[in-house]
Amino acid sequence: MRRQNSRAGFTLIELLVVIAIIAILISLLVPAVQKVREAAARTQCTNNLKQIGLATHSINDANKVLPPMCAPGYTNTITLAAPMYNNVTGFTVFGFLLPYLDQGSLYEASGMDVNTLIPLVTGAAFYKTPVVVYLCPADASTTNGRSQTPLGTADQWAVGNYAANYFIFGNPMGTTTAACEQGNNKLTVFQDGTSNTVMFAERYGTCGTSGSLGANPMYASLWSDSNLTWRPVFCVNNINQQPTVTGYTTCNMFQVAPNPMTQCVSTSAQSPHPAGMLVCLGDASVRLLSGSMPSTVWAQACDPQDGLTPNID
Repeated sequence: MRRQNSRAGFTLIELLVVIAIIAILISLLVPAVQKVREAAARTQCTNNLKQIGLATHSINDANKVLPPMCAPGYTNTITLAAPMYNNVTGFTVFGFLLPYLDQGSLYEASGMDVNTLIPLVTGAAFYKTPVVVYLCPADASTTNGRSQTPLGTADQWAVGNYAANYFIFGNPMGTTTAACEQGNNKLTVFQDGTSNTVMFAERYGTCGTSGSLGANPMYASLWSDSNLTWRPVFCVNNINQQPTVTGYTTCNMFQVAPNPMTQCVSTSAQSPHPAGMLVCLGDASVRLLSGSMPSTVWAQACDPQDGLTPNID
């Protein structure tokens, strides 16, 4: 008689064991991949901030004065800054930095007006142009380099994930709002030392607490927008991002990885990195500040002339 061949298969228990092992391996692998991706994004953000810091020193070396924080609005002309920065419409500090960030062609194409149509972007306006060095890949609140909220047509403006310190680029001692916004500062503003003062910090491209992109409060940080609420600045401490108090007030503490839809407070700076806030100091060095640092230390680090040298290690 011929002997029949038999083939053993998996039992249900064996199959469940294999599935369980695969699930465990995936659960171990996913966090590791996420950590690698976060580390890569943080490295890119660090490099961006470094370039911005060096560009700030370069423009100061060339003009012997820092660029102003912003114009009064995107259709308004700067008139109270140093002469080389006047007669420019709607610019923020980040517009002036472009030639020092290998974006000279974009700067020249603007015609010194943020509303200028630029052939480089199929006839789109200057303010709609995303600039790679102004974008942090860790920020999930942006789409194609633009804000996600349709409020104020902010979703048509290019995002800036880095914000300028009002105490450095503005003039807290100005006698008018326009004077406070336009500044006229030299590096001597760093009376506490450049290595002790925060010059740039991070901000979300879209930021609010309403839970809906189309419902207030929902704001944005836009690199070329000098309009109220959208300015890429911090330490102004109000939703309008417009100075209302004379003097160097206490800068609001930053947020670490808040939900951009439900937890993001636009009166503060925000970091998308769970490990803390990346900042560029006045000497162009970049540091990661822990979210657990005291708010008083952060405020001291943001004030360039309070006579204090905070320990930000």
